[in-house]
Amino acid sequence: MGERSWYLTKQEIEQNSPSRIDGIDLKQETFQRWSYTTFLQELGQRLKNPQKSIWYSIVLCQRFFTRQSLAKNDGRTVAIICMFIAGKVEGSPRSVGDVIAVGYRVLNDKEPSRQEYEKLKQTVLTGEKFVLSTLRFDLEIENPYDLVYDWVKRSVKVDRDANKLSQAAFNFVNDGLRSSLCLQFKARQIAAAAIFLGSSFVKVKLPWDGEKVWWREFNVTKRQLWEISNQTLDVYEQDFLVPVKQSKDDETKTCHQGLEDHKGNVINVADKSRNVVGYVTSV
Repeated sequence: MGERSWYLTKQEIEQNSPSRIDGIDLKQETFQRWSYTTFLQELGQRLKNPQKSIWYSIVLCQRFFTRQSLAKNDGRTVAIICMFIAGKVEGSPRSVGDVIAVGYRVLNDKEPSRQEYEKLKQTVLTGEKFVLSTLRFDLEIENPYDLVYDWVKRSVKVDRDANKLSQAAFNFVNDGLRSSLCLQFKARQIAAAAIFLGSSFVKVKLPWDGEKVWWREFNVTKRQLWEISNQTLDVYEQDFLVPVKQSKDDETKTCHQGLEDHKGNVINVADKSRNVVGYVTSV
C-alpha cells in the first residue's frame, strides 16, 4: 500500500468513517479515540516501551479504525493487539502474556483470572491476523521524535535550550496523538509543528535567516504548520468526560483536568501560543 493512501483530510475522517456509517457520531468517535490512545500511552509506559514504540502502536490503531468500525471492534482490545504488534516491529518485543496481563491491570486494576486470561490471549492472537490484514501488512511508519531530536541538536546551539525545546516538542507530539493528526499529516510535518509550539512554550528562538525558513526542511507548508498547530491546541479544549483511575468515589474528570495534571499550565500556554500560530500565516 502506498504511503499516500494512509493520509486523509480532516473532512474525510470525520464524515466517511466506518464508525459513522454504523451510527457512531463524531463526538463519540473522538471520545473513543481519546480513550484508546490514552490507554495505549499508559500501557506502553507500564511495559517500559520506548515512546517511539508507543507512537507506532497508536498510529496502527488509528489507521485500523479508518477501515473498521468501532461499533464492531472494541477499541481497547484492538489497542492491546496494536501494542503487541508494535513491540515486535519496533524492536521492543513483549510476550503476548505480558501485554495482556499489563493491559488487563490498566483497565481493571486487578489480575485477570485464568479463564479471562486465556480468552483474551486467544482474542489477541486471532485479532493480530485481522489487524494486519486490515492494514494490508503495511507496517512502515515514520516517527517524529527522531526528526525533532536531530533537527534541534543541529539547529539550537545552547544545550540547555536544546533540551528544553526537545522535551516541549515531544510533549506536544504525545498530546497530538489523541487527535487524528497522524491520519492527516506525515511525521515530519507533525515534528515541525511540535517544534514550533515547543519554541513558544519554552521561549526558545528558532533560526530565521532571511528567506531561509527553518520549517521548509520538514517539507511542510505554512498552511499545514498552522493547521497542525491549531489541531494540537484543540486537544486541550475537549469538553467530554474521560474515564480515569482515581478514587472509588470519583472515576471521571474532564480532558482539561487530565491534561493539566500531566502538563501543569499547558492550557494557558496553548492560549498564548494561538497568537503565535496566527502569526505564521502572515510571514
